[in-house]
Amino acid sequence: MSGKKALLAALFAVVALAAVALVVSIDAPWLGREVEQRFRSATGIPLEVSRARFWLLRGLLLEDVRASSSFVAGSYEVHIPRMLIEPRRLALLRGRLEVTGMKLEQARVDFARGSVSLEGLGLTLSHVDYDARALTPLHGLGSEGLLTMGRIAFESWELRDLAARIATEGGRFRLEGLKLATDRGELSGELGLDFNSLPFRYRTSLLGRSFAVEGVGRGTLRFEGEGFGTKPRNLEGKGEFELERGRLPDAPWIREIDSALAGAEHAPVEILFEVRNERVYFERFELEAAEKVLALEGSFGLDGSRDIRATVNPRRD
Repeated sequence: MSGKKALLAALFAVVALAAVALVVSIDAPWLGREVEQRFRSATGIPLEVSRARFWLLRGLLLEDVRASSSFVAGSYEVHIPRMLIEPRRLALLRGRLEVTGMKLEQARVDFARGSVSLEGLGLTLSHVDYDARALTPLHGLGSEGLLTMGRIAFESWELRDLAARIATEGGRFRLEGLKLATDRGELSGELGLDFNSLPFRYRTSLLGRSFAVEGVGRGTLRFEGEGFGTKPRNLEGKGEFELERGRLPDAPWIREIDSALAGAEHAPVEILFEVRNERVYFERFELEAAEKVLALEGSFGLDGSRDIRATVNPRRD
């Protein structure tokens, strides 16, 4: 009986130790140095990790991670307070560090002409490789996977709840099946980033099925544009906005045309527009409201300025 009790006690101890090993972290400075060395060997980018901890279930947690490098004619600096690397556990048991994904709570990327802040980033990779012979580290990175992000903030605007399929190759990032949220509504589409120039360039195609345009109303937005850097003034593109039936806002530009139109019910209408030089230009369109026909054309500036030409005529049935 005592032998059985001893065996059960031993088994219990083994199970308890295994459970502790699964949920308790251990300091792993050697793994932190391994990540630094492998990253620098593969990319040529010096990586600094202040602390590394390992969980068998969660993975490898790196704290206060910093890196900096140059690409083409510019440079960038990255700071990540906490990064969780998800290794392939079978490979890890065999002495190899193979990454299948990563998560980070926050990150900041500083470029020569702006910065980008990231929060709640998750990346699950189905494929990743690196060509050390490439022109720059970004050119050498090739990967495919799923990307999610809680928030991405530029200098004067932000996006939330981003999800997309991501592929990288030759210094170019491609996001397909993109979904994200803004203060005006949800958007879907595609986004391409090209880091072969300074500042980086981008091209996008977006659809917002219920999108609110300030001072105008809600409707369906379609937009295709391109630009460079993080500043809105560098964006150019064309699109259309299908304004839903609703009521005209009590906005200054409406009152300046005809105060009786503020709050008046209006018919749906399609508005064609173009973005360039920090302004949104819209082609002439006619809007029916309050037994009148309002003909409009002109532009709005990103600084809040407006240049609107309007005529108001009685509606003819």
